[in-house]
Amino acid sequence: MKIAKSTVSKAISGATDISEETRESILKCAFEMGYHISPERMTRKKNVAILVYGIHYGTSNQFGYEIIAGIQAAAVDNNVGINIITVTEEQMNSGNYDHLVIGKNYEGIFFLGFRPHIDFIERNKGHNIPMVVLDNYIENPLVARVGCDNYDGITQAMKHLYSKGHRKIGFLGGEPDSIVTVERRDAYLDNLADFGLSRSDKLIKYGHFSGKGMKKLILDMAKEDITAIVCISDNIAVTAVKELTKAGYRIPQDISIIGYDNLPISEACIPELTTVNQNRIHIGKAAFIAMQQIKSGIHICSVQLHTNLVERKSVADISQQKEG
Repeated sequence: MKIAKSTVSKAISGATDISEETRESILKCAFEMGYHISPERMTRKKNVAILVYGIHYGTSNQFGYEIIAGIQAAAVDNNVGINIITVTEEQMNSGNYDHLVIGKNYEGIFFLGFRPHIDFIERNKGHNIPMVVLDNYIENPLVARVGCDNYDGITQAMKHLYSKGHRKIGFLGGEPDSIVTVERRDAYLDNLADFGLSRSDKLIKYGHFSGKGMKKLILDMAKEDITAIVCISDNIAVTAVKELTKAGYRIPQDISIIGYDNLPISEACIPELTTVNQNRIHIGKAAFIAMQQIKSGIHICSVQLHTNLVERKSVADISQQKEG
């Protein structure tokens, strides 16, 4: 899809002569031309703040890009701007980011990559700023969670593998204390039980969502005679494909791999990666809508979007082998 930068700008700015479907297609294809989100471009009289830690968003092959693009698209429809603010590790751990957002008349705050500190939430009570958090639940009427259905996403992946004859399936997670890891692992375990398959702790490994430093975990799992691995991020899945291929395994003939997110790297992977799609543009739009609803007095607890499985070439059908 060849698109001019001016067309991308129109899509971001909410131009009325571009349909919603076309706008989303443009945003998804923008990475091919190296389009970058500019934190300053969207500032208006009314604004929302996006506090970011640990998630990259500069180009659309990065996880945060489409989420922020979705917030932008929804914001401009309401004549609201955005301000993207990166917090430091010290600020994230201490909750000392009041000076970045308090007293600046923000319509809401979106937390991307971390959950707001409990002390910050307490201090916000007097300011009543709506807050939305990606994939984290906080019991507070001013805070809503937004994201996709982690449980259903992994369930789709597991059912797909089971239908293809796989019975020994590994699980590669992110940080073990992450709510995303926990919810997706629980779905993995429940599906094993539903299929009548036994659980083995040797087939459950935890690392980092980026996939960094997971080589040994991946190769150790491969030695357990697995036929498939469910990965809770595309970055982990692509790392698994690369490390297993280097070690002499054929993907998917020897080991099938399923990712999660449907980032552009999943399609660029060799073989192309079967993955669970999260519509990150819709996550961003839902986050903005949730902020508006909270501001109007409707205290939303959680907004959960559907996922869908994208079948490509990283899963082998071994059902005939099982029958034989």
